[in-house]
Amino acid sequence: MNEAVLKLQREAERIASKLPLPEFYKRFKAPIAVARKLFYNDPGALRLRDMIEPEYHEELGHGIFHCTRVSIDCAALILIETDGDRMTPVAIERLMLLGIYAGLLHDISRDEQNHAECGAKKAEKILPAFFLSKDEIACISNAIRNHEAFAPAAELDHEWAQLVSDCLYDADKFRWGADTFTHTLWHMMDHQALSPQGIIDKFPWGMSGTVRIMETFRTPTGRQYGPEIIETGMEIGKGIYRYLLRHYRETER
Repeated sequence: MNEAVLKLQREAERIASKLPLPEFYKRFKAPIAVARKLFYNDPGALRLRDMIEPEYHEELGHGIFHCTRVSIDCAALILIETDGDRMTPVAIERLMLLGIYAGLLHDISRDEQNHAECGAKKAEKILPAFFLSKDEIACISNAIRNHEAFAPAAELDHEWAQLVSDCLYDADKFRWGADTFTHTLWHMMDHQALSPQGIIDKFPWGMSGTVRIMETFRTPTGRQYGPEIIETGMEIGKGIYRYLLRHYRETER
């Protein structure tokens, strides 16, 4: 990343540091910690991450950093949503692991058209090596198919598969909050060689999409806590937009 873009990223991080942590990350510290432990200790998750990491391109803004955060939040959402269910702890952990696999693989075809469908098909080729049943592989691949924003999502036959799908979607859309402005935007800017003016021109369109995503969360937890996560991102976006305007005008003088 070049110095000019890195400076903008650091400014976005500075703005973000002054904002309160969204309630989701305060209230659900325990489920997030359980999900994080599973992500970093399960042998299958570790092997899958090592296998696919070379295929991800961080410069697209949706590399392994993004997929790690999606995976952990997806698993945490599954644990939260199954609280009070009659499922055994072993069964819940298994669903969390499926969520982690889905999170790791969901953007593996990010640089292709119709990346959700392409990613689902690629996942179906990778996952048989991970001691998963056919139903579990279908669960993961269908969750990947269903994660695209503003696109129709298929209803799944099994309630547990629908849960994994909905949690993956919400965890991915949580990234439209602070992550957009502290990470994703700057990698994409650097990759596309966009100028500050180029970013300024795209900002109104990008922010309008961010507003729309607030209405699309699929789980009860996502619907309750997701909008605040998005609002936090929008506050960072407004701050960095003002900074970009000042930066651009100063360089024009």
